[in-house]
Amino acid sequence: MLKKYIDKEVFLKDRKTGERKSCRLLSVEGAGRCVLEDNESKEIYLDTQSEIVLPMLPSGLIVKPALVWKIAETNTDEVKVSYLSKGFNWNANYVIELKNQTLNIVGWAEIENQCGMTFENARIKLIAGDVKRIQKENDDYEAKMYVYESSAVPQAEEKTFFDYHMYTLSHLTTLKDNQTKQIKILGGSEIPYKQYYKLDLYEDKTDIIVEIQNKIENGLGLPIPKGKIKLYKADDADNSLEFIGEDSIDHTSKDEAITLSIGIAFDIAFDYSEIDRKKIGGYEHFKYKCIIKNRKDDDAEIRFEPYLQGIWEMVMSSHEHIKKSSNQIEYNIVVRADSEAKVEFEYRIDRRSEVIIKK
Repeated sequence: MLKKYIDKEVFLKDRKTGERKSCRLLSVEGAGRCVLEDNESKEIYLDTQSEIVLPMLPSGLIVKPALVWKIAETNTDEVKVSYLSKGFNWNANYVIELKNQTLNIVGWAEIENQCGMTFENARIKLIAGDVKRIQKENDDYEAKMYVYESSAVPQAEEKTFFDYHMYTLSHLTTLKDNQTKQIKILGGSEIPYKQYYKLDLYEDKTDIIVEIQNKIENGLGLPIPKGKIKLYKADDADNSLEFIGEDSIDHTSKDEAITLSIGIAFDIAFDYSEIDRKKIGGYEHFKYKCIIKNRKDDDAEIRFEPYLQGIWEMVMSSHEHIKKSSNQIEYNIVVRADSEAKVEFEYRIDRRSEVIIKK
């Protein structure tokens, strides 16, 4: 601010008497040290201990962040202005309470305001989708203040907008600077789900899978923005909710499945191996075996998806399977409580050579 008054009139104010002298500001150095010239005596003041008084705010100085437009003269009483601002962000978070046959789900929109100013009683619309913008890397933000707005029903109305989905908050909301606010946008109860276990044949682990069909008849049927989902289950001993895993989902439209991988099963193990390889009449045969051990007190639905090489033909399979792609099949079996199951299959690849002799 002082630098804007170089070569202009300022005043020196005596701290005791309040007397003011008219001076010309010659220069401003570090730590606020100034060089001034007395307009009457032309004496030079260095490092004065008096207060410096400015006659007015420097021209063009805006105290708070603002946008200034210059428009041509018009008879219009109102002007509608739209602009893009950095510093706003939002994402979705979900919490699921897992029961024996059904689940309850709550979705929250986490809205972040880091733009430098507060918006009082603003109408807020959230766009769910991957909207492309060209921008630089974001700067690090300071610590945020969180505010949660709880409600028994969702506080936003969803509709299709262009190739995205829009969530309009049902009431005016104040977004304070450097604040993060969470508002409920989705809720559902007694939603059926399926739990099964998927064998990772190449990393030797068993993933716990929870699958939800996003359909109206299941109590959902809404476009669900991408975000993180945390799952909890009640402990029968004291009915307290305990965290059992989390996963992230992409944007999911209605009538699509939501598949969550929430952890690795403790009591389900398996041994998958190639047990034979041979050539018979120009065909190369491959035989595999998978022994699945269920040490749980309940039956377990198990899925695994072996990859088959080349142009193959199934020769033998101990269980039914489906062909998922040209080089992958899927087994879906139920292993009884505290027991084992053995799956075997054999396929062959045609290695014969075809020779064509032209005359």
